[in-house]
Amino acid sequence: FFKEGGGKKRSSAEPTSEQDWGWIDSLRFTLDGEELTFEFIHPDDDNEDDQTVIRMPLPEPVAPQSAISIHCRFYSKLPRVFERTGFTEDDFYMIAQWYPKIGVWENGQWNCHQFHANSEFYADFGHYRMTITVPSDYIIGANAPLVKKEIQDSVTTYHYIQKNVIDAVWTASPHFTEMKQTVMSGDRSVEVTYLFSPGREPMAERYRACVPAMFQYFYEWIGEYPYPNFTIVDVPLGEELASGGMEYPTLVTTGSYFGPYWMNRLFRHSFLEVVTFHEFAHNYFQSMLASNEFEEPWLDEGFASYIEHRALERYFNAPGKIGSMFNMWGATYTSMDYHRSSYLRHPDGGTVAGKSWTIPRGFYQTAFYSKPVLILTTLERYLGQATMDKILSTYFQRWRFKHPKTQDFIDVVHDVSGRDMQWFFDQFIYTAKIVDYEVADIASEPANASGWIHSVVSVRNNGEAVMPVSICFRFENGDSLITEWDGKESERKFEFHASSKIVSCRIDPEKINVMDTRWSNNFLSVESFYAGITRYTLRFQYWMQSLLMNLAAFI
Repeated sequence: FFKEGGGKKRSSAEPTSEQDWGWIDSLRFTLDGEELTFEFIHPDDDNEDDQTVIRMPLPEPVAPQSAISIHCRFYSKLPRVFERTGFTEDDFYMIAQWYPKIGVWENGQWNCHQFHANSEFYADFGHYRMTITVPSDYIIGANAPLVKKEIQDSVTTYHYIQKNVIDAVWTASPHFTEMKQTVMSGDRSVEVTYLFSPGREPMAERYRACVPAMFQYFYEWIGEYPYPNFTIVDVPLGEELASGGMEYPTLVTTGSYFGPYWMNRLFRHSFLEVVTFHEFAHNYFQSMLASNEFEEPWLDEGFASYIEHRALERYFNAPGKIGSMFNMWGATYTSMDYHRSSYLRHPDGGTVAGKSWTIPRGFYQTAFYSKPVLILTTLERYLGQATMDKILSTYFQRWRFKHPKTQDFIDVVHDVSGRDMQWFFDQFIYTAKIVDYEVADIASEPANASGWIHSVVSVRNNGEAVMPVSICFRFENGDSLITEWDGKESERKFEFHASSKIVSCRIDPEKINVMDTRWSNNFLSVESFYAGITRYTLRFQYWMQSLLMNLAAFI
């Protein structure tokens, strides 16, 4: 983990003292009172220093449909808040990745990977019972409903039970402000608990506005949220990167990411909603579908980012909203702007299908967040939103609690759309091929004796990938014609004999293919007025694209 992460990850500073470090040790496993032995293994990279996976032989095999009970004793030392878990000096505790987690038994073997810097997790579903004792002045939250609370002297014991989840986490602080809200997912009511760190209470109004809408959107597009509880932990200012923006079953951590309350008001950004929508989306794709985040991270991060994008577009385009994920005095920056800018930094940098720890540093965001958003948005626009909604809901209903893989989603696309889309996924998931269609030239000859004008329009495919596109031709007399092109040739000439010459051409006028790496060359005009405007507009678009690509590195 530290070798891959360079000693720090999602944190502004390296651990500097023993108090800052965290670990799990004093492991002891017993079966029927007998202690079991174990060994450290490193299945991914043969790193002898890695001690994040253990193998423990059993005295005898466990027969199908039978069960054993293994008791595990362990000691967890929390780090200074770092990479999702830990404590701060002002008594904030985020207790996550804090116990030995069982691998996933599938296809006759264990699937259990090392703890990598560029990876999250994979676990099977289970029932969890947590009994937590803390000082009575602490307020705690957990990813489970509270079933009992006992106060004795200066400590309080909380009892939680949660079923059919892949993890157990909790948080504690004497400084939390707790608020409650009941929201609906279809006909099911869900109790939402907000835990605000000091100074974050003014954000309650924004949470209470966006969270009910969020539950409604996800119910409409994917399906019902099946749990009775959901907890949002708004982490302390300054700790957002280290402990915020993380998902667990029925509990997420969020934060400002842009300074105190007055800065949020001044710059009118939506990072609060962005993070909240994104982490809640994980509750469907990471927590209920529970794909393997080590081996196919795009099935979680990519889908969560895509649904987050759709939710942001719908929420912020409602009456009275800012119309964008960022709006500073009328200058807007949309979710699609962000993901295209991120993708255009590394359009051919690698495949979406790669394993998390094998992706080059600097490409993780593009490969598993932004590029999948563009892939799924292009698929949505190509097949139609109604079909895409049906694909999402079918995928969720068919595969929830079953750990789907990429081909399982592709099969759902085939079944629901009634079309073979394997060509689409083969290009954009399994290769790094790019799409770049260009209107290269428009030429017209003078009218002949019969008054007919011969026009020729040349279009090119400058990339290696192929995507069918519409092409709109506009004539000088104002008429227009739309035709379809399969996009397979490297260059294609369209010829016209008409009473009016072609004056402009636009590829993909409805912007169905959001993966096209250069929208600026999708349009060409030979009209003198538009040609001048186009020349300067393209220069402006180039510089703006460059600016946004650089901004994407910091957002």
